[in-house]
Amino acid sequence: MTAAVATVLALGVVGCRSTSGRGDAVADAGGAGSGLPMKTGQVVANGKPESVSVTDGGLRSATVSWSKPDLPVYRYRVERAESAEGPYAWVADLPGDALTFADGQDPKTRLKDAAAYYYRLSAILDKEGRVSEPTAPVKTVTAPPPVPPASCQAEATGSRAVTVTWAASPSDGLKHYRVQRAAEAAPEAFEEVGTTPGTEFVDGGTAASTLKDSTRYRYRVLAVNRVDAASEPSPSASVLTQPPPVPPAKVAAESNGVRCVPLTWAASPEPDVVRYEVYQARSADGPFKKIGEVQGRTVTAFTDGGGNPGNLEDEGTYHYRVRAVNGVTAESADSQTVRATTRAVPPVVQQVAAVSARPREVPVAWAASPDDAVTGYEVWRAMADSDEWAQVARLGSRTETNHLDRGGQKDAARLGLLADGTVYHYRVIAFNTANVRSSASVPVQATTKVIPATPSGLEASAQRARGIRLTWAPNPEKDIGGYLIEVSKKPDGGFRKLAYLPVFEGGVLEAEDTGLEPGAARYYRVRAIDKDGLGSLWSETAQGTAKPLPDAPSGVSVQREGAAVRIVWTPPPQTDVAQYRIWAKKLLGWDLLATVEHPACAWAVADLAKAVTVAVTAVDKDQLESAKSDAVKVDPLVQ
Repeated sequence: MTAAVATVLALGVVGCRSTSGRGDAVADAGGAGSGLPMKTGQVVANGKPESVSVTDGGLRSATVSWSKPDLPVYRYRVERAESAEGPYAWVADLPGDALTFADGQDPKTRLKDAAAYYYRLSAILDKEGRVSEPTAPVKTVTAPPPVPPASCQAEATGSRAVTVTWAASPSDGLKHYRVQRAAEAAPEAFEEVGTTPGTEFVDGGTAASTLKDSTRYRYRVLAVNRVDAASEPSPSASVLTQPPPVPPAKVAAESNGVRCVPLTWAASPEPDVVRYEVYQARSADGPFKKIGEVQGRTVTAFTDGGGNPGNLEDEGTYHYRVRAVNGVTAESADSQTVRATTRAVPPVVQQVAAVSARPREVPVAWAASPDDAVTGYEVWRAMADSDEWAQVARLGSRTETNHLDRGGQKDAARLGLLADGTVYHYRVIAFNTANVRSSASVPVQATTKVIPATPSGLEASAQRARGIRLTWAPNPEKDIGGYLIEVSKKPDGGFRKLAYLPVFEGGVLEAEDTGLEPGAARYYRVRAIDKDGLGSLWSETAQGTAKPLPDAPSGVSVQREGAAVRIVWTPPPQTDVAQYRIWAKKLLGWDLLATVEHPACAWAVADLAKAVTVAVTAVDKDQLESAKSDAVKVDPLVQ
């Protein structure tokens, strides 16, 4: 009891005694609703409340009733004791119009169960504290605590779940039942696990359940009324919880996966299983670590490594166990241990071959990998005198087992870009779905086709009229398709195509540059082209010259012979002059007078009216005409 409560009780007791003998007025220091008793003074014999009664069998409470006295009342005072003789303690001061008081309504001031209490009342007649004598006490006995349930049963109705049932208590005013549990191994250590207004309670059955698998527990029930009075415990009931799920059966691990291990197992026969947990170790003896979960009772497959392909080691051995887990997180024991080994790296590619003597390209071929996880190949190339390998192709099919290396040239109509007559080395690497690469194959080599020999014996003519004829020696190769001839006006550049001469059986290797000016000089070179389009180096340059014009006749003179004149001249040095032409000058240009085959010409000039200027040209057998000779004058005859 606190000091404050003790003081209140003391004040109440003193204020209630009719033997106080105090007749002086007292101020209203307390009163209705204040929580403190009002100070009283003179005790008088009359004015007591009448017909005081109290209810019996209340639930930790009692209700006192009374009637008004003949005198006006300022306050009513209620006192209580546990025996008729007292001592009485102050309980409450009530307003003057109150005729009932319910004691024990506040949970902090509840009465005891099955206890006898005595109540008496006094009337405080005025503010000065005049108080009547107390009434005779009235007795009540509070209700006993509830009757405990007569029976209790417990049944394991699920994994980590127990259903407890009991007979209802016959007591009135029940609020709920308290369910308590203790482990069979410690039967006195009961703890409350829940409350319910009905006569059935399910303990556990969720992931938060604290029950253990295959463990024996005892349960008991207490009835609680609305004032929280609890009965004695019911008889206890014993129950054994259900075992955990059975371990998964038929667990299998598949070897030879690409950096992964597929696992399967039989679905658990227990309907409350909700997932499986997969554990992995590198040794059969462990330690095993959890690597994944599979949700759903009927989902019975898992791939270690994250997929196919995965991220495990190549040719690595792994051990596995699986556990079943139900909806309340009860785990089975481990399944049997299974093992699997991941696939080895792809084998080295075999039977690699490269074909030589191809024009600026090398065909490479190999045998298909026997590893069905292989998804393609890489082709690598190096020069004969180099250790620097470069990838030239990546093929995306296990059955694609050849590659034509053209040096990156994509246009099939053009020659490849490999060098002519060059040795190349090749090797092939297989890769699988995880891009795991095999070791490189044994290198093979091939030599590209050698270009044709440089044409030789190129000759260009020097005395061909208005053209130059070219001849050269045939190449030794059997697959020459033709020769390309180029021409230039200078020996060191500016060449352009003159002609392409195809090679055919019985054909003559010659070409002609026509339409040239007499005496024109040209420079020529020839290149052999084989049937694959490979060209030789250019031949040495040959100079040719078109036949020049004849020299003009010299020493032209005029000799008179009577009525005629004879024009004579000295022939040019060329030996193939076939004729001469005698020309007469006119106002604009020249007129042809005569054509002769010898260096002299007779001309009758009897009718010549005036002097004429003449000149002579030489014409060779190819109709090349020289420039005109020096002009001479032919005068008319003097009459």
